[in-house]
Parts: sequence; structure tokens; C-alpha cells
Amino acid sequence: MTTLLNLIHSLLLTGVGEREQAESYLAQSRDIYELERRMHHLAHSGQAAW
Repeated sequence: MTTLLNLIHSLLLTGVGEREQAESYLAQSRDIYELERRMHHLAHSGQAAW
């Protein structure tokens, strides 16, 4: 049972790092147009974390 819980826990934590990377990438936008372009890029590359 402990092995199963460890697996579930590790899978849940995997998404956290990806989300933080995506948020950091979006936060580097210089203006609203670049933010929209980056959001579009993430959404269409399958890297959307939301």
C-alpha cells in the first residue's frame, strides 16, 4: 500500500514543476501581446499546465 501511495504522490508532484515552469515563462512577457503569444504557444504545444 505504501508503494501505491508513493506513486500517486510522485505523480501529483510532477505537475507542480511543469506548472511553475509555465508560470515563469509567462511572467517573462514584456507586454500583453507577448503574454498572449506565449499562452498560445503553451496551449498548442501540449505544455499547458492549467
